[in-house]
Amino acid sequence: PISFGFNDLPTELALIIFKLAAQPPFAQHAPFTRDPYSSALSLCQVSKIVRRAALPELLHTVLLSTARQLLAFIWALRMQKKYIDQQHDLSFDYASCVDMMSIGDFRGPLQSPPIPFSPLPMPELECELDISLLAPVILGASSLAIHFNNLNLLSKCLKHACNSDVDLNVDHKNSLLPWSTRSLTLLGMFFHPWWPFVGSVHGYAFLASIQHLTLLDSASFQ
Repeated sequence: PISFGFNDLPTELALIIFKLAAQPPFAQHAPFTRDPYSSALSLCQVSKIVRRAALPELLHTVLLSTARQLLAFIWALRMQKKYIDQQHDLSFDYASCVDMMSIGDFRGPLQSPPIPFSPLPMPELECELDISLLAPVILGASSLAIHFNNLNLLSKCLKHACNSDVDLNVDHKNSLLPWSTRSLTLLGMFFHPWWPFVGSVHGYAFLASIQHLTLLDSASFQ
C-alpha cells in the first residue's frame, strides 16, 4: 500500500479536507447517535490554522435545544468578545458564519410575566442572557427556527437591534433592515408569547420581511 504523511499534502488541499471533516453530520431521519459537532471541536484543538478552517463549518448551523446549550453559546460569545477586545489570535467573528440557527423549547426568564402552570424561570439563565452578544448572531442567520416559548428572546434581540446605534457586524445583504433573516420556522404549540410579539412594532416589521414562514406543531414531530 502507498502511504504518505499529511504534511506532504498541498496546504490548499489540506484545508479543504479539514473543512469537509468539520461539517457536522446532522441526521435527517434518525436521532443523533453522537454530538454532531464533535469532529469540528476536535479539529479546533489541532492548531490555530486548522481552527480557523473548521470554525465556519461548525458555526454554519447552530442548534440550541436546551438552556445549557444556550448558556454555553453565550459563554463562547463572551469569550470571543474578550479576544476581539484584546486583539487575540483566537478572536473570531461568529455572526458572519452562522447561516442557520435553531432555538428549541426550554423554560427560562424568556417569559415575562410567567405563564400559569409553567415551570419556574431558571435564575442562572437570567444572569447569563446577554442580548447584545446574541442579537448579531440570531438576526444574522438567514434561516431561523425558534420555539413559540422563546419568542421573547427573539423580541429582545429585535428591540436591541432597532434601538442600537452600534454596528451589529452583520452582513444584511444590502437590506435596510437590521436583520438578515429570510426564513422563519416556529416550533411547538401556538402559544401566549405570539400575541405580544406580533403586536409590537419590531415584531410586526420582522414578520412582514420574512419570505418563507413555516409552522411546526408538536404533532409534526411524531
